[in-house]
Amino acid sequence: MSDQDIQIIDFEEMLRFVERRLAEAGKYVQRDAIIMILESEEAFLREKGIIQDME
Repeated sequence: MSDQDIQIIDFEEMLRFVERRLAEAGKYVQRDAIIMILESEEAFLREKGIIQDME
Protein backbone atom coordinates (compact mmCIF):
# COMPACT_ATOMS: atom_id res chain seq x y z
CA MET A 1 0.00 0.00 0.00
CA SER A 2 1.32 3.44 -0.86
CA ASP A 3 1.00 6.52 1.34
CA GLN A 4 -1.96 7.59 -0.82
CA ASP A 5 -4.06 4.45 -0.26
CA ILE A 6 -7.01 4.52 2.11
CA GLN A 7 -8.25 1.44 3.91
CA ILE A 8 -11.41 1.51 6.01
CA ILE A 9 -11.69 -1.00 8.83
CA ASP A 10 -15.04 -1.83 10.38
CA PHE A 11 -14.63 -1.79 14.17
CA GLU A 12 -17.50 -4.25 14.83
CA GLU A 13 -16.08 -6.70 12.28
CA MET A 14 -12.65 -6.46 13.90
CA LEU A 15 -14.19 -6.99 17.35
CA ARG A 16 -16.06 -10.12 16.21
CA PHE A 17 -12.86 -11.42 14.59
CA VAL A 18 -10.90 -11.02 17.84
CA GLU A 19 -13.70 -12.66 19.83
CA ARG A 20 -13.78 -15.61 17.41
CA ARG A 21 -9.99 -16.06 17.49
CA LEU A 22 -9.99 -16.04 21.29
CA ALA A 23 -12.86 -18.54 21.40
CA GLU A 24 -11.01 -20.82 18.98
CA ALA A 25 -8.03 -20.70 21.35
CA GLY A 26 -10.31 -21.66 24.25
CA LYS A 27 -10.09 -18.21 25.84
CA TYR A 28 -12.91 -15.99 27.01
CA VAL A 29 -12.33 -12.28 27.39
CA GLN A 30 -15.12 -9.87 28.20
CA ARG A 31 -16.13 -7.70 25.25
CA ASP A 32 -15.45 -4.52 27.25
CA ALA A 33 -11.83 -5.60 27.73
CA ILE A 34 -11.40 -6.32 24.03
CA ILE A 35 -12.90 -2.94 23.16
CA MET A 36 -10.50 -1.19 25.56
CA ILE A 37 -7.53 -2.98 23.96
CA LEU A 38 -8.66 -2.11 20.42
CA GLU A 39 -9.29 1.53 21.35
CA SER A 40 -5.85 1.71 22.99
CA GLU A 41 -4.24 0.24 19.90
CA GLU A 42 -6.08 2.76 17.73
CA ALA A 43 -4.90 5.65 19.92
CA PHE A 44 -1.31 4.38 19.72
CA LEU A 45 -1.42 4.07 15.92
CA ARG A 46 -3.04 7.51 15.63
CA GLU A 47 -0.33 9.03 17.89
CA LYS A 48 2.36 7.48 15.65
CA GLY A 49 0.67 8.88 12.52
CA ILE A 50 -0.01 5.42 11.11
CA ILE A 51 -3.75 5.99 10.99
CA GLN A 52 -5.58 9.25 10.44
CA ASP A 53 -9.17 10.45 10.45
CA MET A 54 -10.67 10.88 7.00
CA GLU A 55 -11.64 14.43 6.16
